[in-house]
Amino acid sequence: MEKVKTLEKASIMDKVKPQGMSNASVIHLIISLFFMFIFGRICPTWSTVTRMGVQGVSILIGSIWLISNRFGLVFTSFLGMFAVVVSGYLTGNAILSTTLGSDVVFQLILVFVFVYAISETGADAVLARWMISRKSLNGKPVLFSVVFMISITFLAALVSSLGAFMFSVAMINSIANAVGYEEKSQWKKTMMTGAICTSSIGGAILPFKGLSLMIFNMFTVGIKASGIQINQVAYMVSALIAGLLFSVAFGLSVGPLFRVDFTKLRQADVAAITREGGTKMNKAQIIVMLSFFVGFFYSIGMIWVPKTSPNYPMLAGVGQGFWFMIILVVLSLIRVDGKPLINIDQMIGKAVNWGIVFAVCMFTVVGMMISDKTVGIQAWLGNILAGVFGNMSFPVFMITLVLATILLTNFFSNTATAVIIGTLTAPFILQYTTSAGINPNAVIPAVVMSASCAYLTMGAGGSSPLYLGLDCMKGENKWVWTYGLIALVLEVTITTGAFILCSYIL
Repeated sequence: MEKVKTLEKASIMDKVKPQGMSNASVIHLIISLFFMFIFGRICPTWSTVTRMGVQGVSILIGSIWLISNRFGLVFTSFLGMFAVVVSGYLTGNAILSTTLGSDVVFQLILVFVFVYAISETGADAVLARWMISRKSLNGKPVLFSVVFMISITFLAALVSSLGAFMFSVAMINSIANAVGYEEKSQWKKTMMTGAICTSSIGGAILPFKGLSLMIFNMFTVGIKASGIQINQVAYMVSALIAGLLFSVAFGLSVGPLFRVDFTKLRQADVAAITREGGTKMNKAQIIVMLSFFVGFFYSIGMIWVPKTSPNYPMLAGVGQGFWFMIILVVLSLIRVDGKPLINIDQMIGKAVNWGIVFAVCMFTVVGMMISDKTVGIQAWLGNILAGVFGNMSFPVFMITLVLATILLTNFFSNTATAVIIGTLTAPFILQYTTSAGINPNAVIPAVVMSASCAYLTMGAGGSSPLYLGLDCMKGENKWVWTYGLIALVLEVTITTGAFILCSYIL
């Protein structure tokens, strides 16, 4: 009788579940749907968090649950955005204009095309062979790792975090193919983690653009009102020191902390590798590579264009995304050896990882939802953290500041995290400035860098779906939450020490 009942239950489950889906997958799907559409409506509100805030957190949990159980980025993103519509926070049209219609997403799509063009021409492979064949780096994997991380840090500072990370992904893939590292190798996962850390940190070095500009301006309003001098040079020097120290520390730690086997890199047959395609770029490769960097230098160039210039409105109106678009159009018109340099129509169909694009869209919307001041989550977190800061020595304050920022930004919007932490800690920074003589300009980049270094969850930051969506990182949640945490501990240790030192001596 028991056996008959069991068979009946099994047959019912087989009828209900989608064809080809296991019972475990059905259970995970039901749990995710419960969080996305039901839990947020029945869970009691708390403190300052409103019903909409509870729904936002529930949708985030459900989305992460789906992705963690391998339901795919597109499936999860579509379901997550629909859940936001059902919650009443945004309409479908509003979500489309906020995400696919934004400059950030448009830029991401075109960066995919650029990186694909670099790979198609073989420029990334040539550059990878060139790096491997350097006598100073050949057979020295630790030094190679250090130089690579420093290079990504500088590239991110000059270009952007997104551009540096996407370029580093192409480089790591090319190097892995050249020396024989497999897709899921410890070396590849570690280097990708180092790339997202150094690109995030490098992007915070210059206080002229993006998140760093916003936070810097937010801090300076209150600090200037207190009569304390603001110095962007001190910001950049302290940020550069912290960034370089972390890059070196991560490169040195690839072997001992991340347990990477350097055998293939150390014993690589450089002669055979360089024979495959050489180490000098051809005309097409040079043009595409230079165009990639010219595209990202738009943001830097606009900093130096006087706002009083008659051409400023037109140049500023182009935007980063459309600047990329124009460069791709120009590249498609260039002929090398009688052939078009690139074919945009073909490339845009092959190059774009739509799963990652839609994941960025969905988590952007959910991030907006939970960081909206009206839903009360910011105020709730502010109340909790307000009791944390205070009655501390300055070194302890800095450690707490960086640690709290990193923990919060990996589960919350990095922009909202920076705003919350910055607002709460500004009065304390002023107090330390007058009582301990510290330089506040060396504290601000600590918040910017820590808020930028987010990748543990899909909703952590703009680059986290790119990182977690990589082939080598898919299904590697355990790895991310062990070795990924090691990287964050290293970041807290190295950068905090650097910023404390700079606060006293600059």
